[in-house]
This record gives sequence, structure tokens and C-alpha cells, in this order.
Amino acid sequence: MVAMRKPGNDTSIEPASQRDYGDVVALLETATLPAEDLEPDSMADFLAARNEAGELIGAICAERFGRTALLRSLVVAPGFRSRGVGGQLLDELEGRCRASGITDLFLLTTSARAFFTGRNYWAIERDAVPAALRATAEFTRLCPDTAVCMTKCL
Repeated sequence: MVAMRKPGNDTSIEPASQRDYGDVVALLETATLPAEDLEPDSMADFLAARNEAGELIGAICAERFGRTALLRSLVVAPGFRSRGVGGQLLDELEGRCRASGITDLFLLTTSARAFFTGRNYWAIERDAVPAALRATAEFTRLCPDTAVCMTKCL
């Protein structure tokens, strides 16, 4: 698939590959986001944001469970935050999810509630999430009980 660029933006969004594994994990760890359950094969679920030099500056993941998905690991390198990279990653991920038949996205967040609320996600109780998603490492051990659960219908 071809990398997507928006006019006037030097950031490209493309599927991640196994060679991105170390860089994605490093970005997640820098942002204190969970990465311990990821393996190189996990990169098949990720999109990568790259700057004009081809460096990884952001990533996002959607783990699919039938017609629903767990959005996880939206991360942008510190030097590239507040430039629209996170929104660009989320827009691309949502578009790809819609195109593949996913109807609902769910996520847990401890620090980005305002960002997601501004993008039409809303808070829900954890027990409203499909059982398959509640059984993931994100829900069972990686995210604290204080994390806000959010959803969006695509």
C-alpha cells in the first residue's frame, strides 16, 4: 500500500513492518505506554508515521476482533507533538478500519481523554466492551483500572 501524505505536510503514514518493532517499542516506552505484550509480528496491526527523512515519528495500532477493534498505542515522538501527527494517524487508522468492515473502536487511556473526546469518542464503562476485547492484555493487566474506557462508532 502507498504511503499517504497530506498537502503541505511532510509526514507520511504507512503500514509498519517488523523492522519498525524496536523503534515503535522505544517510542511507546518514551511515552510510558505499554509495550511488553508486543512482538515483531504485532507490527502487522500498526501504522507508522514518518518524517521527510523517513524516521519513525509516530505509530498507532488497531487489534481486530471481528467487527470491533481495540485502538492502542497511539504515540508521537516528543519533538513532533502538537503538529497534527496524532490526528493524522488516527484519521488514517479509522479510514482503514471502516474500509475493512470494522464498525466500532474501543480504547483505554490515562492521559488522552480530551484528545479522543475532541475526535468524537465517548467514555463508557468497561463492562460495556465486548468480552473478547476485555480479555486482552490491555484490559486485564497493562492498563490500570483508573484508565478511561472510550469508544467510537465508525
